[in-house]
Amino acid sequence: MEELLAEFVAETREMLKASEGEIIAWEADPTDRARLDTIFRFVHTVKGNCGFFDFPRLEKLSHAAEDALAEVRAGRRRPDANMVTAVLSIIDRISEMVDAIENGEELGDDKRDQRLIDALEEGYIPEDEPVTAGPEYSDQKSGQKPENSIAAPRSIRLSVDLLDRVMSGVSDMVLARNDLAHRLREAGTQPAIDGPFERLSTILTDVREAVTRMRMQRLEFLFGAFPRMVRDLSAELGKQVMIDIEGGDVELDREMIEMIRDPMTHIIRNAIDHGIETPADRRESGKHEIGILRIAARQSSNKISIVVNDDGAGLQEDRIADKAVANGLISTSARKNMTRDEILQLVFEPGLSTSETVSAVSGRGVGLDVVRDNIEKIGGSIRVSSTPGEGTQFLLQIPLTLSIISALAVEVADQQFAIPQSYVEEIVHLGAEHIQLTKVGGTTLIDFRGQRTPCLSLGDTLGIEHSAPTIDRSAVLMKLANGNIFAMIVDRIHSISDLVVKPLPPAIMATNCYAGSTLLDNGRPILVLDIALISRTAGFLTESRSMIERTIDSVSDEQDKDEVRAMLFTDFDGHRRAIALGLVQRIETIAADAIERTAVAARAVVDDEILPLAGLPDGPLPDDHVRLLRLSDGSSEVLYAVERVEDSVVLDQELVKTDDDPVLEAVTLVDGVSVGVIDAHTLFAKHGAVPKRVSRLSCSLPDDEWSRRMLAPLLANAGYEIVRDDEEEADVAITLDGQGTSKPRDGKSAVIDLRSTPDSEVSGEEKESSIYRYNRAALLEALRQVRKGEAA
Repeated sequence: MEELLAEFVAETREMLKASEGEIIAWEADPTDRARLDTIFRFVHTVKGNCGFFDFPRLEKLSHAAEDALAEVRAGRRRPDANMVTAVLSIIDRISEMVDAIENGEELGDDKRDQRLIDALEEGYIPEDEPVTAGPEYSDQKSGQKPENSIAAPRSIRLSVDLLDRVMSGVSDMVLARNDLAHRLREAGTQPAIDGPFERLSTILTDVREAVTRMRMQRLEFLFGAFPRMVRDLSAELGKQVMIDIEGGDVELDREMIEMIRDPMTHIIRNAIDHGIETPADRRESGKHEIGILRIAARQSSNKISIVVNDDGAGLQEDRIADKAVANGLISTSARKNMTRDEILQLVFEPGLSTSETVSAVSGRGVGLDVVRDNIEKIGGSIRVSSTPGEGTQFLLQIPLTLSIISALAVEVADQQFAIPQSYVEEIVHLGAEHIQLTKVGGTTLIDFRGQRTPCLSLGDTLGIEHSAPTIDRSAVLMKLANGNIFAMIVDRIHSISDLVVKPLPPAIMATNCYAGSTLLDNGRPILVLDIALISRTAGFLTESRSMIERTIDSVSDEQDKDEVRAMLFTDFDGHRRAIALGLVQRIETIAADAIERTAVAARAVVDDEILPLAGLPDGPLPDDHVRLLRLSDGSSEVLYAVERVEDSVVLDQELVKTDDDPVLEAVTLVDGVSVGVIDAHTLFAKHGAVPKRVSRLSCSLPDDEWSRRMLAPLLANAGYEIVRDDEEEADVAITLDGQGTSKPRDGKSAVIDLRSTPDSEVSGEEKESSIYRYNRAALLEALRQVRKGEAA
């Protein structure tokens, strides 16, 4: 009997939830006979079930609703807002009683039930004023399935716990399959085993997809509650709002639906409260009195896109910016340089609410930041766009499921971790010539392709020591949902693969570092990093703009306060010097042989540009590499050689003019020590000619996934322009196992062949004529030889 009762509770809830949305839609179009018939069948079924299980109070309520709907079907009662409200109130009451039955509680005051029935019975019309059925009524054929009714496919009801157990078992089978595949690859080709293993893999893939589909639910189960919420909230706020929903048939993992329920609810409440105007305001602005709220869902690949759009007043750019400045989220100078889109994304920052009054709906500054956090936790993203006077649109992109993700395995101190691939933008090797790490104000920056990006060490974040020297480490450039990019330094990069993610104990999740655990192909357990929380904990990505932009803003603010911020360094004579921080674009390290000296001037080649160089010692250079400050006045660039870069400082002491050295503008005290301030005007007057651009060498690659993921970043870091194989002639053509169609430019023999076989397994002519694809040092040396040949 208990099983039957549980079945009754679950089925009644589903039908009541479905009927809610149908009633709201029917209220908007009372002539829709098909929808009315659907609602009537729902209520009739609920009444029958209540009678079967001997719940007379529930049966009485549902019977009253059924009678009212029957009167409408017969044309003896006109449906209006009061009637719809009364029916919805009865549905709410039945839902409460079903919850009480499930929990073994009392059903409550029966006088309330009678009041609801009495309210429903009010409003009958005289018999001499019947409601005439429209064409939709008369054309409805008996037994015809309503166009808008919810389909009822063959199904059985399963326990969620049982479903999770099945999914967990299949996930373990996938991991075991991956481990077996790894061992078979190590053992070599075995035809007797390979065939059956491939068949087993195919079957397992089908089973995994089927079980994953078992976890999926149609989004209509989420969207079904929104029409009622919109109706009630708009009535509470004195507004008229209609909701239009598309894509309810799109399916999403049931856990993901629960994760986005609260964010979606908050966005919709905000749209009605803040976005859509009152009827009077809409009439004044030339709009229809009834506002439209549209929700649409689409599936693209392994992601679901949900758009929530209203036709209200739109977001006020100036108001958001002023509030952000007042709350200290951005500086006044930063606001001047921000685009409208950047300002709009500030609505996701903590504590930013532009509502002038605090209500039960909104205005407390707690909301959209939590929405963004919840979306990011499941690997999704959210952005907002708005047109003044036309409305606002929120775009949510959500992965189909959290159970299986594509991830990049990385290593620190012989420990491996997984980074969800959705965050990964690019991978760079710190030993590349054009990659530099610098520290400014205690924050580590990585200089890459002319951009300075905030950087953190995964080892430092997790409290473990890196096992690889800095020059052998790699940096993973990652992009967050708000558009910010930061780099994470790791010892080594491993493969990208599909991983089955399992939850972690709460104590581990509380560290704000991990999102789950998984197993690699070899069966080794690893932890999945929570990139959003790690970046937020680090402190330099809590705002919508990057740390570099905020540093520049702070420099401008300090200058506005008559304070000068400068880069402090030591020159080759051992003197401490400073130069305005706003001039410093990057900090470079180049080989000494890249510097050319003449009797008149010195120059260096950086990023394929020949730039004037100042600050060199009179004698030979003390090291094989030289540290340079790359300076720019906005129109030209100058390199300044230094022995050591120290830090950025505020020159808050008096600047004393000096004529002792033409390069110095003044001297001042920093921490009680005399420091010479470089005269930037004199420096650029002497060295600041616009440099001549040196063309970059081009390199063609085969059009395959390995070349795009592994080879292209390596070549880009080495200074080559990547062109597609067979697209055009290139200075260098790279082939894989001799397969390639590009020809080197001008017929020169700049062809580099990479092979899949390791050096340990080949010898002789094959080893001499090609390079193993993972032998980075050999490939870089071959590229250097090409450059030397071009220079000659």
